[in-house]
Amino acid sequence: MTDFELVVAAKSGDTTAFATLIGRYEERILRLVRGMVSRADVEDVTQEAFLKAFRKLHLFDGRSAFYTWLYRISANTAMDWRKKENRRRHAPLPESPEGEDRVEASTTDPATRAVQRELGEIIDQAIADLPPRYQEILLLREMRGLSYEQIAEELQISKGTVESRLFRARERLREKLRPWLEK
Repeated sequence: MTDFELVVAAKSGDTTAFATLIGRYEERILRLVRGMVSRADVEDVTQEAFLKAFRKLHLFDGRSAFYTWLYRISANTAMDWRKKENRRRHAPLPESPEGEDRVEASTTDPATRAVQRELGEIIDQAIADLPPRYQEILLLREMRGLSYEQIAEELQISKGTVESRLFRARERLREKLRPWLEK
């Protein structure tokens, strides 16, 4: 059966049809998510994306390929998860029972750790402030290390579009980080 036929069947309540669709694209979605979130979160994020797709299947109108639609849901879910994790990671540490703040073990001196932590927060925020299409391109290229051709295939866009989006993403990121780069 084609994706479209499976979608029609799934919309009619055939959960086996939806499972077949997910089975077709599960590995590709796992690869996408693996490049966007920590290893420990890959399965949770992928499962959440599939659940969102199932709940929103009635909104799929067939104007795009099912994979494109599923890919977008999965990428957005991963980006949202990553933002949530960044906020959680940068939240103030709770006090220990003795009333002393926890200190991370490291061989680096405290001043260097503080600067590294601050820079990490600045970079995370600068990336989070980018439009989703630029975040996605940066993550696929810089985090997953995909080639332009692989990104084009993954996003189902032309290589030229990949190149221009990546250029614009880097330019916007450079602009956001300029005050810290000039210090």
